Amino acid sequence: MRYEFFLQLVKDDLEKRLGNNYVVVLRTIPKNNGVVRDGISISKIGESVAPTIYLNDWYQELLDGEPLSKICSRIYQLYLTDPNLPYLDSNILASYESVKEHIVYKLINTQANASLLKKLPHIPFHDMSMICYLLMERQENGYITAFIYKDHLKTWNIQEKDLFLSAIQNTPRLLPPIIQPMNDVLKQLAIEMLGDSYQDAPLDILLETAAEYRIQENTLFPTLYVLTNQARINGAACMIYPQAIKDFAKSRNQDILILPSSIHEVLLIEDDGHYDYEDMSTLVGEINSSEVPPEDRLSNQIYRYNRESDQITVVSHGTSLIGTGNR
Repeated sequence: MRYEFFLQLVKDDLEKRLGNNYVVVLRTIPKNNGVVRDGISISKIGESVAPTIYLNDWYQELLDGEPLSKICSRIYQLYLTDPNLPYLDSNILASYESVKEHIVYKLINTQANASLLKKLPHIPFHDMSMICYLLMERQENGYITAFIYKDHLKTWNIQEKDLFLSAIQNTPRLLPPIIQPMNDVLKQLAIEMLGDSYQDAPLDILLETAAEYRIQENTLFPTLYVLTNQARINGAACMIYPQAIKDFAKSRNQDILILPSSIHEVLLIEDDGHYDYEDMSTLVGEINSSEVPPEDRLSNQIYRYNRESDQITVVSHGTSLIGTGNR
């Protein structure tokens, strides 16, 4: 079954199940790096709230052999029972005063988002761009996010400088930075994945064994630190917070190399002057292409924070990040 036909059949099925008091709309939703997601929004007539259910993964289930009727039933039940479906009240977007405290910024790759950036206010930062979005809390400690387009500025009758001033003031406050050693991050992930089954000892033994192996093999492997924000979403933007890396560099008494892990975090390494930046860039590019989802990729370059100049510069000539993801 063709993908477009699948989308229409799901829409028709939901309209039949919900009846005339609901509005069901198919939406194409642009994501980072050229990735596009298709969703279906459902709202009661007269209401501005329209939860969205993404359909791309459901189509894959169809291709894997799941009957269409069962897929439609599950989507319908999801709408009825899941209170955490992403939605944004469209009335909120009508007033700048109602959203200005929720405007934050993030970093995306410039080249991979060239088409999208034509529609968004943005500020260049090396091979990346700072863009603004709304960050709205929802139940279960989750968030609703939405790009802020140039058309919004016209509706709000504000200038781009007003938008970015709000974002620069809000982002460190709403999304404060955290820097942790990689080992601590691995432990935290293990706890989240294993829950009550988690035990310190096995992971500690694994990490200690890896460290001993590096010493025995005389393998130079730096201590990695993860910089992100407390929400762990779009945390790579912390690299341009006024004090985050500056304070870290001061505490380590070293200049700092910045490796873009994804749009959600970057890795920090003390720069002792012995690293090959081009080799590091190649490694980042390989990890991006093999391990990081297309919509989460940020850059293949290596950046360096210099304490004397208090500036971040690009120190590699890695390959450009190409947005290959779509439907």
